[in-house]
Amino acid sequence: MATLSQLVPDAQTLVDIQPSELGGYLLEVLTGPNSPAQQGIANLGNYVNRIEDEYDYRGSRELQQELANSISAAWNWLKVNGLLCSDTGANPAFDRVTKLGRQVADANGVKAMLSEELLPNAFMHPTLLRDARPLFMQGRFDTAVFEAFKALEVTTRAAGNYGADRIGVPLMSAAFHPDEGPLTDRTLERGERVALMNLMTGAIGSYKNPASHRKVEIQRDEAREMIILASHLLKIIDARLAAIQELAAQGNAPAQGA
Repeated sequence: MATLSQLVPDAQTLVDIQPSELGGYLLEVLTGPNSPAQQGIANLGNYVNRIEDEYDYRGSRELQQELANSISAAWNWLKVNGLLCSDTGANPAFDRVTKLGRQVADANGVKAMLSEELLPNAFMHPTLLRDARPLFMQGRFDTAVFEAFKALEVTTRAAGNYGADRIGVPLMSAAFHPDEGPLTDRTLERGERVALMNLMTGAIGSYKNPASHRKVEIQRDEAREMIILASHLLKIIDARLAAIQELAAQGNAPAQGA
């Protein structure tokens, strides 16, 4: 069974990391072979007293207290997120690893769980569930964003019946042109149609094109927001196509737009 000091050897590093990250390492210890938590007999206070013996505090009582506080915060994070629970037997002050905790199991499992919560399936357009979300889950954030907005470009091209030579900002400008665009919504005020065109062109120009031309470093939270935006814009295109198809079925579809 790995010990916490093997997973995080330095006491100051342990103090500095976030409760969720430390919680992942803590869970890895608690789910290890012969861990007392497997039998529902893990107690936070006892655990902290034992763990403190594993670290060198360099004579600092303050660091010792911070380490205890960090472990307590990580332990509580595991409980709040359903990975640990109070023992329901004779020792309610003790905790056990839950079924979910056994499934998550370790630090990598916690990271995956957090990524899933950051980008839940319910938010995602089906195309992005296939093309972008797996890349996001792998931590390939720049590639995930590029694929999300490439999907937006490809979907727009198909929806507007454009050839492969129409790409990027010019494609979006044509498809959502407020007067002539095949995907514009003529039931809206012209100003709103212009705004939607600007939204589409701005999204492609800002988030798809830079990644096409150079290496772009994107952090996790930023990537999440970009992918959710791409999903929203894809759903707008789906709605426009549904409206156009409904008008066509009624024999009322105009030559351009709806």
